[in-house]
Amino acid sequence: MTADNLFEINILNQHWLGTEPDQYDLCSHGQLKLIIGGQVILDGREEYGLSETALALLRTVEQDHSPQNHVAEKLVFHGCGYVLMQGCAIGVDWTVEHDGSHVILKDVVRWDTPDEHRATYFEGVTVSISKAQYRQVVLSFAQEVKEFFEGQEKEFFNKEEQQAYEQFWQEFNQLLQSTPDEKSPKS
Repeated sequence: MTADNLFEINILNQHWLGTEPDQYDLCSHGQLKLIIGGQVILDGREEYGLSETALALLRTVEQDHSPQNHVAEKLVFHGCGYVLMQGCAIGVDWTVEHDGSHVILKDVVRWDTPDEHRATYFEGVTVSISKAQYRQVVLSFAQEVKEFFEGQEKEFFNKEEQQAYEQFWQEFNQLLQSTPDEKSPKS
């Protein structure tokens, strides 16, 4: 999954957490390699919540995202939260701006600890890629996450947890299916 090293997000491995049986883990986890503007943001050493990350990125295919106007808490979730899409401070975020036929990625910030005041800022990392390239990278990532869940039976501790899980996948599938996949990126 690459857009000429301008924006790349690759799943290095995907799994369920080992602390509980698979049927109770509602989010997939694993290591990622994330490159924005040729800069390695994530190198695969840490573990993140992949299914949550995929939904957050799907939301940005057609919508802007910034700290002031966000579509998710972060774009890459650590996956340490107890409720879907609500993680801890650890993760990665950046601005996604739609500008005609292009998408601008900038203001990249990574938090390696729960201390929100100890962030790594990737100053100067700003990328403009075609909307089609951005869409292709995000859809490929989301599809790989979705395939990991296929055939998995989940069990829930209560009705609220089941409802949150069903709403998560309803939105995920709707965004994945309603987003046109243009195979030939335009510049």
